[in-house]
Amino acid sequence: MSKKATTPLPKGSRIHSHRSGRVWGKVLLNNDNKYFFRMFRYVKPYAFAYFFGKFMHGSQGFALPFIISVFSTSVMYAITGRNLDGVLSSALLLFGMIIGFLIPFIIGIYFNNVAEQKAVRDLKKELFRTFVRTGLEADKHSGEGIAAINTDADTASQVYAWPLSAFLIAVINIVFSSIVVFVVEWRIGIAALCIGIIGFALQKRFTKPLADVNRRWLAVNADTVKTVSNIFSGAITIRAFNMQAKAEQSFEPENDELRQLGTKEGLISAWQGFFSLKINWLTLIAVFGVGGYLVATSRMEFHMLMMLPLMCSTLTIGFDNIGRAYANLQGPIAGAKRVFAILDATDDNQLVTESNQLNEKTATGYGLNIKNLNFTYKSVPAPVLSDINLKIAENKMVALVGESGSGKSTLLRAIIGMYERDDLDITLGGINFGESSTKNWRKNFAYVDQSCKLFDMTIKENIAMGKGGKATTEEILDAARRAAAHDFIQQLENGYDTNCGEKGGTLSGGQKQRVAIARALVKKAPVLVFDEATSALDAQSERYIMETINSLRHDHTILITTHNLENVIAADQIVLMDSGRIAEIGTHEELMKNGGIYYLMYKEAIYEMER
Repeated sequence: MSKKATTPLPKGSRIHSHRSGRVWGKVLLNNDNKYFFRMFRYVKPYAFAYFFGKFMHGSQGFALPFIISVFSTSVMYAITGRNLDGVLSSALLLFGMIIGFLIPFIIGIYFNNVAEQKAVRDLKKELFRTFVRTGLEADKHSGEGIAAINTDADTASQVYAWPLSAFLIAVINIVFSSIVVFVVEWRIGIAALCIGIIGFALQKRFTKPLADVNRRWLAVNADTVKTVSNIFSGAITIRAFNMQAKAEQSFEPENDELRQLGTKEGLISAWQGFFSLKINWLTLIAVFGVGGYLVATSRMEFHMLMMLPLMCSTLTIGFDNIGRAYANLQGPIAGAKRVFAILDATDDNQLVTESNQLNEKTATGYGLNIKNLNFTYKSVPAPVLSDINLKIAENKMVALVGESGSGKSTLLRAIIGMYERDDLDITLGGINFGESSTKNWRKNFAYVDQSCKLFDMTIKENIAMGKGGKATTEEILDAARRAAAHDFIQQLENGYDTNCGEKGGTLSGGQKQRVAIARALVKKAPVLVFDEATSALDAQSERYIMETINSLRHDHTILITTHNLENVIAADQIVLMDSGRIAEIGTHEELMKNGGIYYLMYKEAIYEMER
C-alpha cells in the first residue's frame, strides 16, 4: 500500500528529476561540493542559453586584453618606426574590434541572465511547494520557510552567478593567454605561470574560513527570521504584558552575531583583494624584469615586450580568480546544502505529485476504516499516535474527546491526508489512502480547525475558497446562513465585500470561526471535519452551529473534536483519546455506564458548569 511503490512518477516530473540529481551528485562527490552540481538541475532546461551566455561573457576576459595587447604592440612598432598612419590605423582597428566584441558580449549577458533567473524561479517554486505541502509537520516553522525561499535560495542561486562566471572566465583566460604568452616568449610564460599558481594557493586558503562564516550566517539568519516571525505574530500579547523590552532583547544576540559574521566576511574579502593586487604587481615586476633582461640582451624585440604585461596579468589573475571563485563558492554551497536538506526531507515524506498516474477510483461510500495507525513527527522521538484501529460508519457523527495533547487533532489531520506518509493504512469508501493521490483524497473532506485561518481577501472570496473559488453567490449565502455568519456579515459596512485583513485580523475570533465554518460547508464534501471549530463562539452561536452540524449527519460523515462534552452527547460514537491511544469507545450512555475516564471527565465538566 506504499505510496512510493504504487505511484510511478513521470520521467519529466519535478520529484523524478530531483532524485536523479541527488544520485548523480553522490556519485560525483562525497562532500558538500555535491550540492554545487545538484544546483545545475535547475539550469538544465535552459542549458544552451546559460552556457552560451557564459561563454560569450567569459570570452571577453581574454578578448579585450588580447586586443589591447595587439594594439599596444602595433602602436609601439609604428611609433618606433615614426609611422603616423600606422598609429592611426591601429587606433581605428582597436575601436572597430571593441565595437565588434561588444555586441556578442551584451547578447551573452542577456541570455545568461534569463537562464539564471528562470533557474532561480524554479528553485523557489519547488521550495514553496514543499512548505505548502508539508508545512503542517511539527518541525516546520513559518520563519524557516521564509528564510529558505528568500535568503537560502538566493544565496544558493549565486552558484550560477559571480563565482562560476569568474571560474569559467578564468579558465578561458588561462588557456588563451598561455598560448599567446608562450608563443611570444616562453621564459616569461613560465614566470607568469609560477606566479599564477602562487596566487591560486593563496586564494584557496580562504575556502574553509568563508565556508564556516557562510554556514553560520545562514543558520543565524534563519533563526533571526524565526524570532521576528514569533514576535510579530505575538505582538498583541507582547504589548499586553509589557514585554516590549524583552522582545527587543531577544532580537539583539542574533542581530549582533550577524554583524560580527558580516564583518568577518568583509575582512576575508579584503584580504582576498589584497593578495589579488599583490599578484598583479608581482606579475608586472616579473614581466618587465625578465623581459627587460631579454630586450637588453637582444633576445627579444622591445615592441613585442609591450604585448606581454596585460596578457601575463590575464594569465596570473586567471589562476588567482580560480582560487578566489572556489573560496567564494562556499557561501552558495552552504545555501544549497540548506535548501536540499528541505527538499530531501520532502522525499522522506513521500510527496506525491499532482501529475501522478495513479488509478483514481471513486469512493463507493464514505465510511472510514483505520488500521494499526502509528504516527511520529520527525522532530519528536516519542510517538504521537499508537495502534489506532477505528471504524466509522458513513452518515454518522463521531466525536473525539480527551485532554489537550492526547492526539485528537493529529488523528484528524492524518485522516484527511495532511501528512503524506506511506505507512498510513486509512480507507474511505473502499479507497485506500496509499492508492489515491492526496489531491483526490482531500476532495472528500471539508476541514475547520480551531485556528480558523482566513486570508487577506474579502469574506466572499474566503468562503468561496471552500469550492476552489468557484462557489456561486447563492451557495456562499446559503453556507453563511448555515454557519450563523450571514447576519453579522450583513451588518458590516461592506457586507460580503469586507476585507478580512491579514490572518482575518479585521474580524473577531467568533466571526472568523463562523466564516471558516461557512467555507467548509460551501464545499459540500461528504466528510465534514471540525477540530474545536466552535471554541471561539459565544454560547448561543455555538448551540446554533451544533444544531447545524447535527442536521448534516444524515447526508455527511461527521468527525468532531471538542472540549465541551455537552456537544458530543448526541454523537453516534464517542472516541476517548489518551496519550495517543484510543482508551474508550461508545455512545454517551455506554461510556457513562462504564464509569471510566469519560465518566470522570463528564462529571467534572458538569460540576464546573454548576459552579
